[in-house]
Amino acid sequence: MIDPSSLRDADDVESLARWLYGGADLASRRGVVHVCALHAPGDGTLRNVRVGADSPKSPYDRFALDLARARADAIFITGKILRDEPTLRYAMPPALKAWRARVGHQAPPQLVVLTRGEGVDLSHPALTSEDVRPVLFTSAEAAAALRAQGDPHFTIVGHGEPSLGAAIAWARSEGARTLVLEAGPSTVRPLYDEGAIDELALSVFRGPVVEACRGATVFTEAELTAAMGTRTPPRVVDGDGGTWELQLFPARRA
Repeated sequence: MIDPSSLRDADDVESLARWLYGGADLASRRGVVHVCALHAPGDGTLRNVRVGADSPKSPYDRFALDLARARADAIFITGKILRDEPTLRYAMPPALKAWRARVGHQAPPQLVVLTRGEGVDLSHPALTSEDVRPVLFTSAEAAAALRAQGDPHFTIVGHGEPSLGAAIAWARSEGARTLVLEAGPSTVRPLYDEGAIDELALSVFRGPVVEACRGATVFTEAELTAAMGTRTPPRVVDGDGGTWELQLFPARRA
């Protein structure tokens, strides 16, 4: 087993990815990919985990997130994420960069921020990273107001009816083939109901979570299986105060 903190090169990344996800060839998989970490309190539900100093963490869950970013042509987040995580930045570890180049990605992924345009910190570190190409996706009116603030160093897209689905369609029109969603459950859940999620890279924490980090139910485990079908065998790793299970849905892609 390779420690995620000791990755040296693209071979290490490939070996760890295949170990975590049952040998799946991630480089050949395309489509809309949701990557997230949820908490299983033991009652059959999977719940959101609020980000905070006391939220459960695992280097394997972090690797799963970095790996999804390394596969992406476009990454999708929301303005709320920028507000909630003022220190969020996108800096890809060297071994992940090497793996990304090996599987055919030369340019950095787009970082598409779905926002109403109000209170956006244009100097946020997520919008100034060299490892992504930031895009603000918003209404036509908000886009005009943002452009009026000066000449931004990123793209601003104004849309008549901005939504996550519209942002995905726009990115596909720009040539994106692997689209990674980091947006929260309330934003992404409608796409599950529409059958628009092709893949879920899921990390599940099974252990106690402090009250401040307990979020709302996203799925029951039965609902998730019904929506996404087969999964890779859960890869169980130890974490602080509990265990983590990492899985990929569906296990196979046609």
